[in-house]
Amino acid sequence: METRPIHSLAITRSPLRVGIIGAGLMGEWHAHAATRAQGHIVAIADRNLDAANRLVRKVGGVEAGADITELLSRASCDLVHICTPIATHEQIAGIALEAGKHVLIEKPATPDAEATQRLIQLAASRAVLICPVHQFVFQQGVVKARRFLDRIGRVLHLEATFCTAGGVGRRESELDSIVAEILPHPLSLSQAFLPGEIAPDTWKSLRPQAGEFRAMTEGGGVTVSILISLQARPTQCTFKIFGAAGTIHLDLFHGYAFIEPGAVSKERKILRPFNMAARRLAAASINLADRALSREPAYPGLMRLVAEFYAAVRTGQRSPISPEAMLNVARVRDVLVQGAA
Repeated sequence: METRPIHSLAITRSPLRVGIIGAGLMGEWHAHAATRAQGHIVAIADRNLDAANRLVRKVGGVEAGADITELLSRASCDLVHICTPIATHEQIAGIALEAGKHVLIEKPATPDAEATQRLIQLAASRAVLICPVHQFVFQQGVVKARRFLDRIGRVLHLEATFCTAGGVGRRESELDSIVAEILPHPLSLSQAFLPGEIAPDTWKSLRPQAGEFRAMTEGGGVTVSILISLQARPTQCTFKIFGAAGTIHLDLFHGYAFIEPGAVSKERKILRPFNMAARRLAAASINLADRALSREPAYPGLMRLVAEFYAAVRTGQRSPISPEAMLNVARVRDVLVQGAA
């Protein structure tokens, strides 16, 4: 997460004036994160004015509207959170960027990499920041995992497992689009831990049936595997980093991590289930207490990402997720979605 000045519209006043575009579930959580990051929400926009007004009643004292362009102009925001359906992202982000607003945009940022590149170029031309919501990279567990890396020796393999109930009640024709929406999460995590960027042309993917996705790649001597399943149970969201001297386990639903040491002995083999249970319980308990204290009941990592994005806007530093990383994830996602079609 390199930081260096890249834009000229650094904002030193506090708090930042924030607009929330999209007043559904994610709009509510973005509003919560914005408030916790000392942002001042001045506008909430949604084509469903009733939804906008409902969120206004929760936030209090802000303007609501259905016309995004008119509301942003009237409310004079410094930045906006885009929490609308994916198909609307490029148009809405384009409006905000053209108006000189910094943009934090839900994932996937756009339907394809070409659209992502257009938004990145537009943001650069207006000297403002754009950042995708790859919040898993900012979870406390992932932050700890970075510190743990030197304790597990040479990294050999990354394994992402996403089993979700998000497809329940959906038509079969919709299931693969849900998989495509999830993909930025394991891709952004893999990018964070690989020694080099994740090259789009090295991936192999498999789609056994609708809503089921498997992928694998290799980079810098490290292999990566991804499983996304809308049918497998129980639901889980995990990421493992296998090293020559141990393995780091991350629970992404809850945001914690712990190390499983790699020493080998008969006693360790016998006690492994109990050792794992104790380590998991300790990590989960500490994490639950930390999240309660920081008032982060859901979507761990989102508050940290929002806070870092706001800090970058205030100080004129790079986005916490660089344009290069944002575009690379979009390019790999394109290859995988097209290859599994």
